[in-house]
Amino acid sequence: MAQRLRLELVADHATVDLISELPLELKVRILECLPTRDAARTALLSTHWNHVWLRLGRLAFDNDFFWGIQKCSGESIVPSKIITCVLLQRVWPVKKFSLNIAALIDPMLKQSDLDQWCLYLSRNGIEELDISLWNPQYKLPFCIVSCPTIKQLRLNSLGFDCPINAPSIFRGVTSLIFLDVVFNRNVNGIVSSIPNLEKLEFIGCEGISNFKFTAPKLESLSIIGFIPAAESRWLSLHLETIKVLCLDHSCMLWEDVEVASFPTAINLQVIELDYMNFANEKQLMGVLKLLQISPNLRELDIKIIGSQDDDIEVILRLLKDPDSCIVNQDLKMLKTIKINRFRGSTTEMLFVKMLLSKSPKLESVVIQEYYFVHRQYNKVIKSQRELCFPRASPKAQIIVLGNSMGSVCMQLRNVR
Repeated sequence: MAQRLRLELVADHATVDLISELPLELKVRILECLPTRDAARTALLSTHWNHVWLRLGRLAFDNDFFWGIQKCSGESIVPSKIITCVLLQRVWPVKKFSLNIAALIDPMLKQSDLDQWCLYLSRNGIEELDISLWNPQYKLPFCIVSCPTIKQLRLNSLGFDCPINAPSIFRGVTSLIFLDVVFNRNVNGIVSSIPNLEKLEFIGCEGISNFKFTAPKLESLSIIGFIPAAESRWLSLHLETIKVLCLDHSCMLWEDVEVASFPTAINLQVIELDYMNFANEKQLMGVLKLLQISPNLRELDIKIIGSQDDDIEVILRLLKDPDSCIVNQDLKMLKTIKINRFRGSTTEMLFVKMLLSKSPKLESVVIQEYYFVHRQYNKVIKSQRELCFPRASPKAQIIVLGNSMGSVCMQLRNVR
């Protein structure tokens, strides 16, 4: 009798659906951890899980989503219709929405489709929005520009027309990322406020100088991709407020911009420079000018793309001449220097020597060797020895990290 009762209890326990008994909010959180395609499939399990799916507040539509649906259905689909259907069925607000769809996937996609989706999202509490349409003929709808609930916005390959007579735009946005966005000329002369913006990134964009705005809370600014002199002057407008600045090599060609036109970057604490070529005089001049106007710089992070020692007499003069107008004052707050892809060229060595002599509070210099430096092993060993330069800070330590080919880590002592 006891054995029979035990078997019945086990059988009853096996039929219990523990997940279905969880609170609704927790089940929604579980679905949000799945790709949208897999979360949608749960609606086929039962009407109970369809109830959960309709409350999902994170939606991501991309190539995998549509190809998966087409594979399961075995027939052609119209992605824009699917997106509209899913949005209109929502029971709870969509807090996070990601759209990555190219015209090749849905050649019938219209501007009106994008307008309809964005209008729905802007009226239903959207907080994180990521749109990638890979075609600048599509324009960002005005309802997104004026939406007060968006906190994080990422736009890829869209046209952007700043609205006329809009004193404040992106009112709730704290993080704004533009990739391959074209800022059209008809926005020129319009100055708007982005009151809560803290992080701003431009990657491969055109017409940045047409996007004029004020951002009193802006702390981090990244610009990746070529910008002409006009864009450099636009950059100078934001140097006084930001704490973190990230630029790549194409942004440092400032030969037409006078140092005097740049304000003192009084709050700038971190500078990240990607793919710098120290054998390029214009790039090196840009770096030195930037250091000169950054008295409170604490961290400098540089990734090198290449440094050859051919035809660099002007560069060597700039770095060697103590009477040069470049970096006259000490970098009194600089504590950390990181240099990646270091080759040990003459310009790189002199640049490090200059930094050591100008940084009285420097604590560490971390140098990562270039990946193929093992091919010139003897030269590298010599370079490591030559890095034992005199330094203004008695606490400064130079750490040379070997590349993935097995070079050892070396700590270099100070030379008095």
